[in-house]
This record gives sequence, structure tokens and C-alpha cells, in this order.
Amino acid sequence: MSTTAAGRAASKTPRRAAPKPKWNNAVDSRDEQYQLKKKAVILEAARAFGRRGAANVSLDEIAAALNVTKPALYYYFKNKQDLIYECHELTMQVGDEALQKAIESERTGYARIAAFIRIYVPALTGELGAPALLRSDSALTPAQVKRTRERRRQFDLRLRGLVEDGIRDGTILPCDSKFAVNWFMGAVASIPDWFDNQGERTGEQIAEIFVSFLARGIQRA
Repeated sequence: MSTTAAGRAASKTPRRAAPKPKWNNAVDSRDEQYQLKKKAVILEAARAFGRRGAANVSLDEIAAALNVTKPALYYYFKNKQDLIYECHELTMQVGDEALQKAIESERTGYARIAAFIRIYVPALTGELGAPALLRSDSALTPAQVKRTRERRRQFDLRLRGLVEDGIRDGTILPCDSKFAVNWFMGAVASIPDWFDNQGERTGEQIAEIFVSFLARGIQRA
């Protein structure tokens, strides 16, 4: 084919439309649209708070990033503090979902922990943008702190249970499950302190490195 002919053929190839902002996506029901837009605000806020700190980001800036008015945000959140709490909630929801997928997809304690890391770390560094503010609950109300800490405690207990399952099924060396979870989840929790989405490692690559460390630390050879 000549260069000219190739050019004509290429010109006839339809261009792929750029994805629409999540805020403007059409959905089937009003409730779905509400939840989609609410999540769009939470994700934008989590990324902004994580980059600059919650105290340094205003609701006006979040609204501007989403190309909406500030009053529109109050349809989804009572105030900035409520939005910060929802950022915590979304991150814990992502963790719960990653853990459930890992449990459903694997049979042994060790394999489930490794699968959890492979699912959760890319989610944390990708859509959520590794939000550093989620390591602290100082901006929350006492009631929100209580709910958040209890949810984290339950999550921690589920992970400890997987370690204990692994010890029983022979895939994990005998160890203190509490310290084992504190060790590998401490490493995961530190990611927002140093992760750069323009850096040399992707979330998937970081997850594989963490799993390789996990294998050398608690997996039975």
C-alpha cells in the first residue's frame, strides 16, 4: 500500500472517543447517578487531601476540579469534615472488597494474604491516589473516630485470621499473627509517604515486591 493510500485508510479509522468525566457519566437510575457522583467527589478529595493535606485544600478547589459549583457538593456532604470521613470510609471499603476477593479466589492462608496485597496495593495507588491523610483520624469527630477504629479493628482481626489459617494449613511458618499483620500492613500503610504515580514503579509492581518480601518472611518453604 502506498503512503498516500495508507494515510487515506488511517483517516477513515474512527477515533476513539475520550472518556467522559465520571461526574457526567449517564447511568440507569437516579440512585446510581447519585452514588457515582458522590464517589467522584470522594476520589477527587482523597487525591487532593493526600497530595497537600486536608487543611490546605478547600471545597472550592475540589468543586473546581470536578467542574461543578461548591453548593453542588453540599448535596452529597454536610461539610468538609463529613467529606474527610467519607474518604476514610471509601478506603476501608476498598480494603474490605480486596480481602473478600482474595478469600474467594484462594484456598490457603498464605495465598489469600498474597492475593489481598496484589489486589489492594494497585487500588490504593491507582484510583485512590495513595491518600496520606487516611493514616490519621485527627480531622474526624469523636463518633467518626470510634466507627473508623472499630472497622479497622475488625479488618485487622480478619487478616490475623488468615495468618492463623495459614499456620494451620502449613503455608505460613508458626508466628504471632498480630505482629505478622502489623509488619506487612505497616509496609502497605507507608505507601502514601513515598509513592509517586510518576515514579519508576507501578502499584502492581510494588505489590509483587511486597509479596516477594512476604514470601521470604512468613511463607513456609
